Amino acid sequence: MQSQRRWFNHKCSQVLLLVAFCGLGSMQAYAADQYRFGRMFPQLPALELSQEVLLQIGRPSNDTAVPAYMEDSQFRGTDNNAEAVVGLTYVGQILVHDISLDLDSEITAINRPRQIRNRATPWIDLDTIYRHDGSRALRDPHDRAKLLLGNALGNERDFPRDENGRARIPDQRNDENNNVAQLTPVLMAFHNKMVDYLRSQGVRERRLFRAAKRLTVQHWQAIVLYEFLPEFVEQSLIDDVLLNGPRFYKRRLASRGVIPVEFSVAAQRFGHSTARGRYTLNENFNRVRLFPLSESELERNLVGGVPIPPERQIEWNRFFNFANSIQGDLDDDVDQFLGLQVGRKIDRFLARPMLRLPVGGPGFPDFILDFENDVAGIPVVSLATLSLFRGKALGLPSGQAVAAAMGNPVIANDAFGLCNPGLDCPPGDLNLTESIDGSPLFLYLMEESRLTKDGEKLGDTGGRIVAEVMLSLLKNDPRSILNRPFLSPVTHTPEFTIEDMIIHVGWIDLN
Repeated sequence: MQSQRRWFNHKCSQVLLLVAFCGLGSMQAYAADQYRFGRMFPQLPALELSQEVLLQIGRPSNDTAVPAYMEDSQFRGTDNNAEAVVGLTYVGQILVHDISLDLDSEITAINRPRQIRNRATPWIDLDTIYRHDGSRALRDPHDRAKLLLGNALGNERDFPRDENGRARIPDQRNDENNNVAQLTPVLMAFHNKMVDYLRSQGVRERRLFRAAKRLTVQHWQAIVLYEFLPEFVEQSLIDDVLLNGPRFYKRRLASRGVIPVEFSVAAQRFGHSTARGRYTLNENFNRVRLFPLSESELERNLVGGVPIPPERQIEWNRFFNFANSIQGDLDDDVDQFLGLQVGRKIDRFLARPMLRLPVGGPGFPDFILDFENDVAGIPVVSLATLSLFRGKALGLPSGQAVAAAMGNPVIANDAFGLCNPGLDCPPGDLNLTESIDGSPLFLYLMEESRLTKDGEKLGDTGGRIVAEVMLSLLKNDPRSILNRPFLSPVTHTPEFTIEDMIIHVGWIDLN
């Protein structure tokens, strides 16, 4: 058991990458090391909440029968979004990695966004697999136009890895959990397929890599534009931004690739809610926790940072909707994992493992650590708490202030169960230790979705932030599919999905 714990401590270092949520880019006027974060609503004051209140809102429960305020649980009932398959959560994770990386802000200090370097290029250009913060992708030594794939276990659908199991890729965040670690190679394999296609079209060898990269990025942008965004944002809102332009993400920010913290620290994090606590990868590797909650799960979990054996390969018709995907019984906690799995609804409730990241130790102040919910002696950290403190550290305004600034209906705190001291609080509300005037933007946007869209899409405030940022980044990239004609050689239309990509690389059997 001692060796098992040492192994787990090593694996837990990989989970630390998750808090970092918490060549095409070079065509822009600003060099990659000059990209910064900024504010969409600089006129709004920061929401001032104490550490005690933030900890009270974001902490997990040490009683499984009494879930915490932001904790999903079987006692709260099934919380499935039948419209959104689980794989889209990890498309979103790669997308987040693609456009932002903050390694410089401090969670216990007040930070100025314009002084924080974005270590990713902010354009939707897949720098996360090609070149990221000075690190380049490995080329196949037998075909220099292709990306290198394959681990020492003989799995060609995994990253190349060193002797310690560390992925040899530009952005280590793409190996932080098993699901994103298996989806990222799909993009890399698609690049290699584009090399074969372009070679068949007579493209010169010296131009093949860049041309395949351009085609792969265009297909990725099509996935974002035609599949990912419409799944989580109302199409009418997307159409409005495309037709009339952004109302709040000003061009002086978008044209320079300044990522607003209202997006990076709040709106883009809705995927924390849609992530499930368990996943079935295939018939023999089923209902496995994303992160372990006990010593018995130390070796059977989906923490990244290790070579992926073939027997742990994802059957993609369990993650995405293909012709032969059969959905399980969404009202049954076991049977829902038998077929195509769906994501969870967008709301304040995070799956239990997300509130118990076993990464406590150096780098975190003691007051954030949870010693009561330790895993193998390691104190846990709540991802909800980290997001709430990140919002405070970046000076985010309240959700109510942002909604009002957009002209949207404002939802009061008590509508989603935050009850100030001295009031007669309904059962199930969180009885706060201090009075608050507004709610954290991250929490507000997720509850806005639950209260106005039944958790199936982002609400008007969150949806507009996401749509304006994503579409503006595409519009301000002169080579994007919004500015240059694009026709997929795979589908022969401008539209393209992640399902099309998986089929094209041949990683699914449709029979």
